[in-house]
Amino acid sequence: MPFVTVRHFTEDDIPTRTALLRESRFQANLTDFAVVSADDALTANQRRTIEREHAVKRMFTLCGSGGGTVGFAWITSIDWPGQTCELSFGVLPECRGRYGAAAVAAAHAYIRAELNMRVVVNQVLEHNTMLVPAELLSEQRRVRCAYDSYTVGEWRTACYWTESEQDVARQREQAAQRRRAIADRIRTASASPLPS
Repeated sequence: MPFVTVRHFTEDDIPTRTALLRESRFQANLTDFAVVSADDALTANQRRTIEREHAVKRMFTLCGSGGGTVGFAWITSIDWPGQTCELSFGVLPECRGRYGAAAVAAAHAYIRAELNMRVVVNQVLEHNTMLVPAELLSEQRRVRCAYDSYTVGEWRTACYWTESEQDVARQREQAAQRRRAIADRIRTASASPLPS
């Protein structure tokens, strides 16, 4: 998996994020408010978040191993005393296949380790299977909200679920068990005598 780091979003990131907000797949899979917003309004909104809205939302830049931008993450609905927030992210089109999963993992790890968030609310529009297959989305969702979002001329159904620290620990242990099982099979196969 490629290496992704997280840094604070700056004014220099605004043009790249604005272009992402206007990208067609991003609009269909998350929100299309950028279609009806002028460049000045989008820029002002992002500047306002940087300068004045850190108590209620924050934006971050996701960077690849060479330091280049691969996408963005942002948290909203922040409950600092309850240590919860909603996490959203967008990966640049040219980076989705290579960095998508790593970018999401880095954003989750960052808000847990650096911002002390203990429960993260995830939301995915039901038709968006770029990162989570439909079957898995159906399994993990706890709330299905019809008519949640109106994007690209259609009402979309959203799926919501939370991930607590305990959920993350369980997922890590399951991944470690899968790696150990694969290693055991390789060792067993390597130790078997070759047929003569």
